[in-house]
This record gives sequence, C-alpha cells and structure tokens, in this order.
Amino acid sequence: MRINRVTALIGMLCVAGCGGGGSSLNGGGGGSTSEPNVQAVTVDSGPTVVASSNSPAVNTLYTTVRICVPGTGTCQDIDHVQVDTGSSGLRILASALTLSLPLQNSNGNVIAECVHFVDGSSWGPLRQADIKISGEVASNQSVQVIGDAAYPTVPNACLGTGTAENTVTAFGANGILGVGPFIQDCGPACEQAGGATYFTCNSSTGCTDSGIPVALQLTNPVTAFATDNNGVIIELPTISSTSSMVNGSLIFGIGTQSNNGLGTAKVLTLDNIGALTTDYKTQTLSQSFIDSGSNAYYFPDTTINVCPDSSSAPQFFCPGTTLNLVATLVGINGVSSSVNFSVADANTLFTNATSRIAAAVSLAAPSTSVSADGSTFNGTATFDWGLPFYFSRNVYTAIENQNTSAGMGPYFAF
Repeated sequence: MRINRVTALIGMLCVAGCGGGGSSLNGGGGGSTSEPNVQAVTVDSGPTVVASSNSPAVNTLYTTVRICVPGTGTCQDIDHVQVDTGSSGLRILASALTLSLPLQNSNGNVIAECVHFVDGSSWGPLRQADIKISGEVASNQSVQVIGDAAYPTVPNACLGTGTAENTVTAFGANGILGVGPFIQDCGPACEQAGGATYFTCNSSTGCTDSGIPVALQLTNPVTAFATDNNGVIIELPTISSTSSMVNGSLIFGIGTQSNNGLGTAKVLTLDNIGALTTDYKTQTLSQSFIDSGSNAYYFPDTTINVCPDSSSAPQFFCPGTTLNLVATLVGINGVSSSVNFSVADANTLFTNATSRIAAAVSLAAPSTSVSADGSTFNGTATFDWGLPFYFSRNVYTAIENQNTSAGMGPYFAF
C-alpha cells in the first residue's frame, strides 16, 4: 500500500480512501482456517462505514487480526485490516480499538510516528500488544494507533500539504498489516532526526521530530513468529473482469511447512529499497515493485488516455478499448518473468457494473514521483504491480535477512 521503506507510496491514488475500517469484538478466531499458518483474506467493499459510502474500497485486500494486551487473554478481533506487502508493521485506527494498550516509551518519552502517503499522512503513537493471526503469535510488539487520543495534535511537519488520514473513513480500513520484504518500516534512514517520520512526545514539550533506533521502530510482525517467520504467500483466484467479493489465503512462511513450498515459482531478488526492474515497451523501469497495498497497476505510459477530471475515476487510465499488454520483471539476480496484463477503461468498469465492484483486474493509472526514506522514488522509472497482479497467481514475499528454501530474502517469487 504505502508506508515508508520506498516499496509502496506510488499507489495511493484510491477510489475510496485506501486502507481498511470497521472493528470486531473481543474473542473469536477472526478469519483463520484449520491450518495454523493460513489466514483467510477477502477483497470486498471495506468496513461498514466505507462500504456504505459513495466510494467503497476497490482492490483492497483485508483480513482479521487479533490484538491482545501483552501477556494477557484480554483480546479484540479487528476485521478489515488491509494486507500490505508494501510496508512493515501493524497499524490500527483508534476508533476500531477498544483495548487499553501500554504506550511505547524511549527514555521516558512516548514514541509516535507520522506515516507519509502520496495523498496525505496518518499520525499516532506506538503502543505494545500481542498480535495473533491464525495460529501464529507475535508477542509484545509495537503497534501504531492512528488517531490516538493520547497525542491528538498532529505536528505541522507531519501534516505537510496532504490530507490527514486519521479516521476509518479517510483511511479506508480499520488498520494495515504490513508484511513486506523488510523487517522495519523505515530502517537506518529514520535513526536520524529531520525526516518527519518518528517523533518523541511528552506532556510538557509536545512532540519533537526525532531519530529512533531501528530496534524501536515498527516491525514486521511475521519476523516475531516462533516459526513460519521468513515471509508470506498471498493466494488469490482468477477473476474474469470484476467481482463484488474475492476470497483467498495469506500463508505464513516459505518452505517451512508442506503448504508453503516454492514449487516452480521464479525468485526475483530485490535491491536495498525493495525494487526490481520492469521492462515495459521501450522503457527500463528500474524502481519497480510488487505491492498488495496498491489498488491498481501504476506505470508511466503517455499513449494511454487518462480519465477526464469530470469522470468518476479521474486518476485512472481510460483507454477507448481494453488493452492487452505485456511487461517483463527482472530481479537483481537477473531472473526474469514475462507478465501479461490488461488495462480497461476505469469509467466503464465502475459505471457499467450491475453490482458494487470490489475487485477489478484491469484497473490501472499513471505512476507519480514520491519521496520516502530520504530517497526520491521517480514515477517515470516505476512500475507498481498492485493488487490486480495478485489475481490468478501465488505471490511470495521473502523478508530480508531471513533464510528460505531459495536463499535469503528480500525477494518476490511467483
């Protein structure tokens, strides 16, 4: 989806917010299957407050996450948490959370974070929780609580010029589960002050832009599992064009169980910002990435018409007829894979549907330039393979410094 670490951020041009929303109840399993490393996921119109609006979520992958007060059985299941391979760490909207979780402190100061997106930002402190997904447990982890009343004033450095996305309605989800290829959400770039990402807060001086050690940053919860902690697999079925709901699976671990082997999948390794190369037409797009949190394909192509401003989808491509295209993804290891994809008229997708659309396999838009981790992510050199890429294939995300049956991450495989 978005978040730092440079993998993400391009695809934050959404039909409906971008994220998830709507909470659940204490207790209950919350979307798991009978296999302890398999979690049910769904593409639907989003939490109640989003689905009932005029702009329901489109191509947003959700799951249910159980949050517990550390070391206790006091828990809450939170549904419609977006599954994002473009970020690391769990973030929950305060309005979806009923538990009282302890604040994370550093030298007596509360740690807070500003998450920068293409179209805005989200703000909130870090709190401690046990995270339970299917049969996997990550104990005593940091969780960002967006819109938390403990520190409601958003620093000017966080606000920037974009929209504040601190509510379920604005965010489009009850939270976001970052299961991307990196352990931390920001890494060494956020150890120094000045990036308007991590802040330290206290009651007397407010919140100050601060550098935070890597060990205290928001962490990919998968790496804290006792087993199945080296990556994830997202499995989604084939859809013909559009659908009102798609069900699939989030599988933890790569080569750790009988149900998560690589099989014949090609392994494409990533550079230190999570990028690989896409060869598309005459372009070599060296800052490309695969991201379940982006709701479309985002790439540069001035030959494809963009929807007019007056349309229902002004930020997407609107070709006169559906285009059948091909591109080749190339990993840092030189392994390549050719991918066929299509681009349909976004206005036609949304206006001609007989029912509310939650999934559209041919949704695409132009990429844009963004900054993250102190680096500029150039939209003219980027192909963001968003959620439409995941339909009809199993996509593996291996985490950095974690050993797998195909070697060390980070890599994507499909």
